[in-house]
Amino acid sequence: MTTPAQPRPRTLTEALRWLDRDALVDVLELRPDLAYPLPRDLADLSTRAGTLTSTARALESLNAWQRDVCETVASLPDPSALVDIAALIGHPVELVGQTVADLRRRLLLWGPDDQIHLVRAVREYFEPYPGGLAPPSPRPLSSEAIEAALGECGDTVRPVLERLAWSPTGAVRNADRSVSEQTARSPVEQLLARQLLRPLDSDTVVLPREVALHVRQERLFAEPASPVPPAVTGRPRNTDLVDQAAAGAAFGLLHDIDLATQSMESTPHRLLRTGGLSTRDITVLARNLGTDAAHAGFVVECAAAARLVAPGTNLSLLPTPEYDRWVNRDGASRWQSLVEGWAGTPRYFSRSTEPGAHVLGSEADSATAPALREQVVRLAVEAGIGVSIDLDSLITAVSWHRPRLARGAGVELSTLVEWTWREAAWLGLTGLAAVSSYAEVMLARHEPMPARLVELFPDPVDRIIVQSDLTAVAPGPLRHAIASELRLLADQESRGGGGVYRFSAASLRRGFDAGWSSAEMHAWLEQHSTTGVPQPLAYLIDDVARQYGSIRVGSAMSYLRADDETQLAALLAHPDAGLLALRPVAPGLLVSSADPYEVVTFLRGLGHTPAVEDSSGRTLSTPPQLRATVTRRDPGPGSITAGEAADAILAGEQRSGRPTAAETQTATDTTLRTLELATQAAETVRVAYVGPDGRPAERELTPLDVASGVMRAVDRQAAQVVNIPLARISEVHPT
Repeated sequence: MTTPAQPRPRTLTEALRWLDRDALVDVLELRPDLAYPLPRDLADLSTRAGTLTSTARALESLNAWQRDVCETVASLPDPSALVDIAALIGHPVELVGQTVADLRRRLLLWGPDDQIHLVRAVREYFEPYPGGLAPPSPRPLSSEAIEAALGECGDTVRPVLERLAWSPTGAVRNADRSVSEQTARSPVEQLLARQLLRPLDSDTVVLPREVALHVRQERLFAEPASPVPPAVTGRPRNTDLVDQAAAGAAFGLLHDIDLATQSMESTPHRLLRTGGLSTRDITVLARNLGTDAAHAGFVVECAAAARLVAPGTNLSLLPTPEYDRWVNRDGASRWQSLVEGWAGTPRYFSRSTEPGAHVLGSEADSATAPALREQVVRLAVEAGIGVSIDLDSLITAVSWHRPRLARGAGVELSTLVEWTWREAAWLGLTGLAAVSSYAEVMLARHEPMPARLVELFPDPVDRIIVQSDLTAVAPGPLRHAIASELRLLADQESRGGGGVYRFSAASLRRGFDAGWSSAEMHAWLEQHSTTGVPQPLAYLIDDVARQYGSIRVGSAMSYLRADDETQLAALLAHPDAGLLALRPVAPGLLVSSADPYEVVTFLRGLGHTPAVEDSSGRTLSTPPQLRATVTRRDPGPGSITAGEAADAILAGEQRSGRPTAAETQTATDTTLRTLELATQAAETVRVAYVGPDGRPAERELTPLDVASGVMRAVDRQAAQVVNIPLARISEVHPT
């Protein structure tokens, strides 16, 4: 007796129902977009996996070899066999079978090796000519006929064939005209007369599939991808030195972001109407940081990605509350938050500093940026920590692993890799042009940083050395609060772990503008200076203090004027007047820091009927009340894992009344066992199945054999032999 064959899935949904939980988790890990929003059941998951958007995302994550195999399947009729795929791509069946199994795990194809079905959206993705081949000809020519026809045409037709061999269509006037071998003159006419070229429409000809393969010498691709990824090469260096240099670069970035963010509090950085910062602002920031515009732009982009800065209500870039929490954390955790922002932000930071673009502008947006960064860093780490990477080999490897990453970016892949490698050096993922241990930390985002790497970040200090030449030297990185106060009183002249600061009349005036007194400045310097306060600096503080405030300038949002001084005095004495910050500046005139509409509302609440004036004193109607615009944010994908998503989908499958994979397998095993016993004993069984018309049916049958997924049996009542596919049988019971 033949062994019962396992029923074959007829659809992608049925193929999903044959998966166990671990296989379903594997699918959701390979295609995480399928889990958001969470599918209701396996049918919903199958529908979503077959959409063109999700399929295109999965195809773009394939390496060059996997794409070639997938395109080979798309060039064959559906269903296709593994041996045909291997023969067309020209590689061993075992190797191609492993790749087909991987594509099956990604739900890009389904079915056994002798009946491989491609998901419809995948076939549409590679249309109209997968592999540069036309569809199968209705009347294909044999290889002997093609060779004989080419011999009759001669060498004059070779350029036409070579032109169309890898792209089967070409434009020809009157392509559908009648041509015979006797009347043919041009090379195109000779090919048309012998059916080596066929008209597609009145202006287009197509090279038949069998002719194209003959010209290509049965090759599907002109330059097939290698099944083995190219190696990333480089020269090893001392790992400790590399990590120390990387830690220095990482700390330097922390310092630059802190300095740049603080400068935004005092200097307006207004966004352009088209988005992004002006080139002038970046140039000024680069000068303050002592670096170039490319690095200054990267500093701003990193701060924005980590949500340390954001546009304020006046469209100026300002620090966020997250920045206030960030500066009080230790150096290692601050660096990790920057790396997480860089790794996950869909922008190419270096693109924003190129000509025609603006920092934080939309020109740098690209959904492929996180995948490229992940791929570059992962390949570098696999090459080895401490290896000085050969950039050309890295570019070649990235182009094999993710050949579609540069699509839509408008920039060559080699340029994107060079940008990413330069940014990795600024972040400290590399040091001395070699891969550092901090690159491993980026890939293991949810694991704590090793203690030896944490210790490489210098500990902050709280003391400075004040010198008689009006300079102060920080012997190490200062605590944030002390550094902020020192930058208020002095101008920073050097970057690095320490720093040099210079006091001047202008810098001290900033302290007085911030509300400091001369006594407070003297006390602060005495507290934080290891050398006391030199006499020249003490004299300078006192001189600036004597000159400060001889002319005063204030700000106000609105004013009140009245002829009755008693009325104004009553307003000032009202308990709620403090909310408006009312203060007298001249007889009959009060000013307030509140908006005019708030002052009018307050006065009307007291029973007054005020008139509103514009800047020239003309009376206006009451201004409308201001309202803040609330933008509803998309909650985005949750933190659900692939395992949790798989459990939820399987639970939904049970709620819908459909059997799980385990239940289906158990029921199938029971059915096959019952049929096997009935066949051996020549007994009659009652078989419930789905008929060819899709309706349920039931018959009493005596099984003869079960092979190739089909049961042959005798219906004694109808006196006939019937064949029923096992996939259509739902139940089998002894009579």
